[in-house]
Amino acid sequence: MKELEDKIICQCGDKSIKQAIEIFSSSSLPYKKAKKLVTQCDHAACCRDPLMRLFHMVKSGEIDYQEIDLLIEQIDIKKCNIKNQENV
Repeated sequence: MKELEDKIICQCGDKSIKQAIEIFSSSSLPYKKAKKLVTQCDHAACCRDPLMRLFHMVKSGEIDYQEIDLLIEQIDIKKCNIKNQENV
């Protein structure tokens, strides 16, 4: 579990899952504004799925680290596929 907490959830803001949880927990902002505290960027789709899911998990009080990890891996796979298509 500790290993998953330390995994980077957003490359733009270089924040771990644990840091994102702390930010979301201490903020009363809606998702769109709280997301910017984690990502520190203006990209509409940057790490959207794992961040939005984590935001809702924090608000509900139940965090599934494995689900967040899976969503992060899916983003990494998409990025690899895009890079491979550009190189063809």
